[in-house]
Amino acid sequence: MARALRTLSETDLELALLRKSVGTLAAGRHVCADCGRTPLVGERVFRFARHGAVCALCRPLRAAEPETVELVRHSERGQTVRRIVPRAA
Repeated sequence: MARALRTLSETDLELALLRKSVGTLAAGRHVCADCGRTPLVGERVFRFARHGAVCALCRPLRAAEPETVELVRHSERGQTVRRIVPRAA
């Protein structure tokens, strides 16, 4: 018995690719454990042992001291082209 192939229209394909790319981006980002907000570049993120990462806005709600404090960096950190200046001999 022949199986009917489902054809995708151009609009369906565009939507499928958009959903896939948004899902991939969302999976790689860090979110606040309390409010679910994505911290901005340059903002400090406070990491707690049991609760994960908390943004700077939700930090005052916690009584305990964080284990580490990290600065949110942009996605191109370490991947940019740098100019090398030769040192004088």
